[in-house]
Amino acid sequence: MKKEHIVLALPLLFLSLHAQGQKQQAHAADSLSCADSPLLAELSKAPGIAILSAYGYNFNEPWACSKIESPWAAGAGLLHFRKISTQTDDATAFSVMEVPGIAQIWVIPTESGMLEAPNVDSDPHNLAAFNALLRSLPKPLTSSVEWRAVGKLYMALVGHAGAVAIEPLSGEPSPCGSDGECTLAFADRTPRAKEAYTKWTLTFTVANGATPPRLTDATREVVSPTEGQAEPIGQPNGAILLHESGHVADPAGGPFILPEEPV
Repeated sequence: MKKEHIVLALPLLFLSLHAQGQKQQAHAADSLSCADSPLLAELSKAPGIAILSAYGYNFNEPWACSKIESPWAAGAGLLHFRKISTQTDDATAFSVMEVPGIAQIWVIPTESGMLEAPNVDSDPHNLAAFNALLRSLPKPLTSSVEWRAVGKLYMALVGHAGAVAIEPLSGEPSPCGSDGECTLAFADRTPRAKEAYTKWTLTFTVANGATPPRLTDATREVVSPTEGQAEPIGQPNGAILLHESGHVADPAGGPFILPEEPV
């Protein structure tokens, strides 16, 4: 798959643009910002405010917003919010998702008071939200790289954007077995010998090639590798690559987490 290049949104208040070419580039960058998101506009209206209030969120407080971009979520609105607070015990974060053709806004709490939301990985509500997104996939997943990109997208939505993909020991080109079950694994960091790490396992089912996959389970465990052993890590296989040039490039097709902006 050819590389995707996306211009990061820049705070226009600190930019002074003179050349016409610079203005055009800034306009393209702004289209990828939270401020330009139709989903953020919906959340600022009465129905959206009511949805957030049901979860205890209030935009009258300061929040930072990040937009999640992925070619595997074409047309969907994916935003991640983090509460801006000077209190270390007041850390709060959540994701919001809207899928084309579905009149529903999904809210996924990821962090509350410095603690991760309970069972955020395997919460049936979160699995259902992601399955709604999977039904809108632009095409079937045909390679391990594509599967890992989609798995990485789920990890980003539940607050683990830094997770890295673990290569299957079998070396198979696809994570799917003959029974239609597909398994992906992620770690909270690159595993090293003698060091424990958190491992997530995502299980999908695919009835046939024409049916969208379903995320049926997501589990986590703390793994303590035996001395001298570490699980192979894909490179980059869905990892998020942020370049100083102001572009995001990822052969796996994202997801791309754009810089935070104040709401």
